Amino acid sequence: MRELADVLRDELAVLQELLAVGRQEQEALVTDELAGIQAATGRKEELARRLAALEEERQQVMGASPEISAAGAPASRERGLDDEINRLRDSLRQAVREFQEVNETNRLLARQSLAYVQKMLSLLLPEGVSTGIMDRLV
Repeated sequence: MRELADVLRDELAVLQELLAVGRQEQEALVTDELAGIQAATGRKEELARRLAALEEERQQVMGASPEISAAGAPASRERGLDDEINRLRDSLRQAVREFQEVNETNRLLARQSLAYVQKMLSLLLPEGVSTGIMDRLV
């Protein structure tokens, strides 16, 4: 049963790191810092892979452990461990909600920046000329 708590702790740590990276990405979006956006994106990909591996491990632990009921709740007699697992689950839910909020804000900031760039291009280019594809070095 201790394994489930360990996996949940690891998942929470990765989620908290993802949340921090999401906030760094938000700062980079606000300041239009392309290098920061790229760094955050790469780090988020890495953390998402780690989280997926941990989630797979969590599912294996839950499927292999006779101490866990079909509903996913621990059936252990260790009350302290049950409380810790419930606390970790609540913390995970909260971290996921916060990460979703940060991601939504980042999505809106990216859309706003893109709309601004498109508007500036339409003002700078003669009418009827396509904006085409722009390289980031332009």
